[in-house]
Amino acid sequence: MRVMAVICGANGERSLIIEKAVEQFAPKYFDRILQFSACTVAASPILVQMSGGDPNHLVAVNGCRNHCADLILKKAGMSPKVSIVLDDAVDRELPKCEACTKFVFPNIKEEEWTRFAEMMAEAVEKAQ
Repeated sequence: MRVMAVICGANGERSLIIEKAVEQFAPKYFDRILQFSACTVAASPILVQMSGGDPNHLVAVNGCRNHCADLILKKAGMSPKVSIVLDDAVDRELPKCEACTKFVFPNIKEEEWTRFAEMMAEAVEKAQ
């Protein structure tokens, strides 16, 4: 059975860290998850099931402490089995989401996306 991961659709610096974490996470775990973006898909139990997921095995990947992925799931009557937040992987104050037109984010460090990729892997393991 696959774990359903609902990924925050953060933008700016946060999205770049999430993107790099997903690239690192993908080779080992993409055959074990189904992924939805919290910005483009309003999750529902039927949508999760039709996609091959199980509402009891959800992972919420939040780009900030607003917990948008959690909120979208809870509004649909589902609760994530595991929820992670990007801020917990980064040892500095991250700015709020920024416009996607700002392409230079000089503060991003490899250890930040590596730690977030590790958190994603741990979340999938716990959700199975």
